Amino acid sequence: MVEIIVLGVLVVLSFLSGMLGLGVAFVAIPALGLFGYELKHVIMPWALLLNGATAVAAAVKFMQKKMVDYKTAIPVLLITTAAAPLGVYLLQFASTELVWWMFVVLLVFLAYRMAFPPQQSDTDIVDLPRRKRAIAGVAGLFIGTLAGFLGVGPGFLMMPTLVLLGYTARIAAATNALIVTLPSFSALAAHLPSAKFDWWMVGISTLLCLVAAQFGAAFMAKRVRSKTLAAMFAVVLVGLAVYRVIILIAS
Repeated sequence: MVEIIVLGVLVVLSFLSGMLGLGVAFVAIPALGLFGYELKHVIMPWALLLNGATAVAAAVKFMQKKMVDYKTAIPVLLITTAAAPLGVYLLQFASTELVWWMFVVLLVFLAYRMAFPPQQSDTDIVDLPRRKRAIAGVAGLFIGTLAGFLGVGPGFLMMPTLVLLGYTARIAAATNALIVTLPSFSALAAHLPSAKFDWWMVGISTLLCLVAAQFGAAFMAKRVRSKTLAAMFAVVLVGLAVYRVIILIAS
């Protein structure tokens, strides 16, 4: 029964993450923590696999809709992919509690930035000056390392970064979906030697979440405006931060 509930929760979260173009790890990690799974050897590799799968599903849909800016996505994708394993390596030197508190601080900061973004137009902005693309690349180096450390993939950090650089939230989400794909798998590869989880649950959840993410991406591409998407993202982040603070204080 617990396994069915876990799968249901992951499917719902994957639909939402597909809409946001993030991959599901940033919400799957605290959600799986609610069910008592161990963080470093179970939750993180599991969430990274789901993250990569859901990001691929969303990215495919966004590419079909011609919403991805490849001139930014591909260089940042390569940079974050190379940086993610470094973050996984650094994780061994940190306590689990420290990792969770870092997660909370980042969630609050990003929720604020998404709730009060630069002026957002309803017309999608799909191109940036070269200088801002260069900034995205430098940010990708830092974000890839930090995301590997937190075990969440770079999406939840890269999405607001792209918005701050000038993309509308819809195009930021679509471009971000492609950026998230390979770094999730490079970080997962670094986790696999010490991973300990139920492969049946991992396999079933991956298939279900992949489908849910593609439906979420298709829904966003047709019906969700940039301002609405940014507000949704901020609410989700605040909810996760509050939940995790309660758990940390109670433990």
